[in-house]
Amino acid sequence: MNAEGPGPTELVKPRARRFIQLSRRQFAVLIVAGLIAIGIGYQVYQSTSSPAQVATQATSVAVRRGTITATISAAGSVVSTKQAKLTFGVSGTIKDILVNVGDTVKAGQPMAKLDTTNLEVALAQAQSNLRIAQLQLQQLKAGATPEERAAAQSAYDSALAKYNQIASGPTQADIRAAEQAVASAQANLLQAQSNLATLQAKPNPDDVKQAEIALEQAKDSLYSTQINRDATCGRGPGYQCDAANAQVMASEMSVQQAQLKLDIARKPATPDEIASAQKTVESAQAALDAAQAKLAQLKAGPSPTDLTSAKSALDSAKATLNSKINGPSPEDIALGEEKIKQAEASLQQAQLNLNNATITAPFDGVVASVGANVGEQIGSGTTMFTLIDPHAVRVDVTVAETDITRVAIGKPATITFDALPNQSFDGKVIAISPTATVQQGVVNYLVSISFDPGNTNLPAGLTATATIITDQKDNVLMVPNRAIRLSGRNRVVDVLVNGQEQTRQVQIGMSNDQFTEITSGLNEGDQVLIKATTSSLPRVGAPPTGGGVMIRPAGDTR
Repeated sequence: MNAEGPGPTELVKPRARRFIQLSRRQFAVLIVAGLIAIGIGYQVYQSTSSPAQVATQATSVAVRRGTITATISAAGSVVSTKQAKLTFGVSGTIKDILVNVGDTVKAGQPMAKLDTTNLEVALAQAQSNLRIAQLQLQQLKAGATPEERAAAQSAYDSALAKYNQIASGPTQADIRAAEQAVASAQANLLQAQSNLATLQAKPNPDDVKQAEIALEQAKDSLYSTQINRDATCGRGPGYQCDAANAQVMASEMSVQQAQLKLDIARKPATPDEIASAQKTVESAQAALDAAQAKLAQLKAGPSPTDLTSAKSALDSAKATLNSKINGPSPEDIALGEEKIKQAEASLQQAQLNLNNATITAPFDGVVASVGANVGEQIGSGTTMFTLIDPHAVRVDVTVAETDITRVAIGKPATITFDALPNQSFDGKVIAISPTATVQQGVVNYLVSISFDPGNTNLPAGLTATATIITDQKDNVLMVPNRAIRLSGRNRVVDVLVNGQEQTRQVQIGMSNDQFTEITSGLNEGDQVLIKATTSSLPRVGAPPTGGGVMIRPAGDTR
């Protein structure tokens, strides 16, 4: 057995020993790992369930009297309070633009001009009209010349004769003349109607037949003259031959005229001939109607209208004659003076129109916009320039609805600008909008603040921040806000009395972000405690506050 090698039992024993050795090493490792896990768990437990360590330090502050100011802050922008949209007072074509955007102008400085050619003509016409009115009044006051009086007398006599003629009625001679006019008009009408009927009946067979007969007669006469000429001239030339030739030529002309008349008799009347004849008939009818109406008027006597018109003309002529003889009446003088006033008003308007063709700066300022170019037509009332005064400004800010009840007109404010980091301006509230603006569900109110920018140029739209003083109390007891704490429903402070800490209940008034007014519970000079508290929480891997050994995991080299 020994020679053959180890038996089964001998083979197992060495393996068993190695297993036991490995298990001891592993056991030691397990113990170390367990201790590390316990340490880590303890630290986690301390960090999550143990209360934080608190270190408390306190300082004492004396209760004192002073001023407490409550403020709110609001953002907004600069708004120009003195600006004007400048327009021409008349329409026209722009001739000159004398300034550009950004230019500084002085009050009364010309800025733009229109073409004034037509306006200058209108002014000259108004001046002439005024001079005419003045001369007419001067002439009226000087009285009439002999020639004017004679002309007025002649006009009066003529008006009187006409009035008397109308008032006395027509004479028998007037009636006979009117009757003769009616008869003549009737004869003209009958002739015109006959001519029209003749034209409408063409061609007339009787006229054609007569024209044909006349043509045959003319031909027969020509034939006889030709036979006579041949016989006469056959005896030789001479006076009788020449006379015979002349008769032949006359007969030939007669034949041509007869042929022309036959052609005319055979042709119908043209539309133009008929239309012309119809107009002649209509004109003759109108003349007859007028003659008959005049005759009827004469037989009926003068109408009231005629008498009134004649009387009015007579009165006017008489008034003119009296004015020429006796001089102008007070009413005439007053009328002449009113004409002068009217002409003066027209002259003033013409001068005003000419002045309105130039835009001048109404105040010192800066040109913010130019609305047209040279050569363009512009209407009166169309904005040409926008002029602003950069020193006449205010700030409009938006205040939240939670703060608006604390703001009132007259409240002081301090204004600052991002563009001017080292400057601030004193102002006051001058207006509060009665209606709110809502943007994305946020309710705000517009508040306007006036201030004096001095020589600082603040363009409209510049971003601004306003700190508005909403309340202020002077000579009040006050303590820092940090000295007050809540105990149940009461406010209390810790007071240091003879080195001992006491807790007192207090009543408070107004406060700001630093101090609070004390209305009862403290006296001036009391020492209140302000406790500064610091807290620290142990972190994982840090040693406990009370010290001890930190167990590091295997392999941790921290």
